[in-house]
Amino acid sequence: MKLKHIEVFNAIMLSGSVSAAARILNVTQPAVTQTLKHAEQQLGYALFFREKNGLRPTPEARHLYPRSKKIFEQVDELRRLAQSLKTDGASQFRVGIVPSLSTKCLSLALSLFKARHPEVAVSIKVLHSDDILRAVALQECDLGIAYGEFDFPSVDAEVVGVGHLVWVQKKDAGTTDADTSDIAIADIAATDFIGIDKDDPVGKVLLGHLSESAVFTQTRLSAQTYQSALLLTLDGFGPCIVDSFTAQFADPEALVFRDVSPRIPVAVSAISTAEGRQLQGFDDFLVAFRTSLGQAES
Repeated sequence: MKLKHIEVFNAIMLSGSVSAAARILNVTQPAVTQTLKHAEQQLGYALFFREKNGLRPTPEARHLYPRSKKIFEQVDELRRLAQSLKTDGASQFRVGIVPSLSTKCLSLALSLFKARHPEVAVSIKVLHSDDILRAVALQECDLGIAYGEFDFPSVDAEVVGVGHLVWVQKKDAGTTDADTSDIAIADIAATDFIGIDKDDPVGKVLLGHLSESAVFTQTRLSAQTYQSALLLTLDGFGPCIVDSFTAQFADPEALVFRDVSPRIPVAVSAISTAEGRQLQGFDDFLVAFRTSLGQAES
């Protein structure tokens, strides 16, 4: 199969029809039909059954799809990398950062950085950890700030701060000073709370601890970002668990915070490439962000 065959094949597998595939690829329907026909001739077997309501993949197509999808994703990454290397004279320092660190922590870091480099243009992308890794590797971002520790080909990662998990509940009239003591994993396991998304690096660690308890059952509500979890807690949906950096900037008048025991560390890593580290202000921005994390933890 040629690359254009793979492109059309993936578009049809994704959309289920020639017309929809043509819209995805921004080409005409006859062009998609002709390319598909040529691919099937080259292969010597059909890839789709033609039906009234669209195209249905043949068994051969289902076998091919996982591999062709991977190839197409790699080609797409190559295109993105090629585009990111284009220089247009409007250089920016591009930062990718996870949602919960993109508010107060980032604001503090930017204030410190801009005081030293007011002339440097900064572009912020709010992404999740996996997307940040990919964006830095493809040189779409010069610096990535994400939760966790990473060993990923083509990028360097260093821990710039370590926080911990915090239990957060809505304050009510019956809250006392005793309610701010540490809360044990065993007690959390027996409580219905707003969980951390299972695909989140920190969420996986927390789930591992909770799974050791015989009374733990899966949470009925989870959030992908710590800010979302805090808002749900404020709206009365129950307690949540967030990182200490997020908790530091939450409303102490409305919420009660308790450290999780035993302490579960939350590492924050800076992800970069050699090219990114050569940019003006890179080291100063990293220092500024370390400082902002330290203020959040103090």
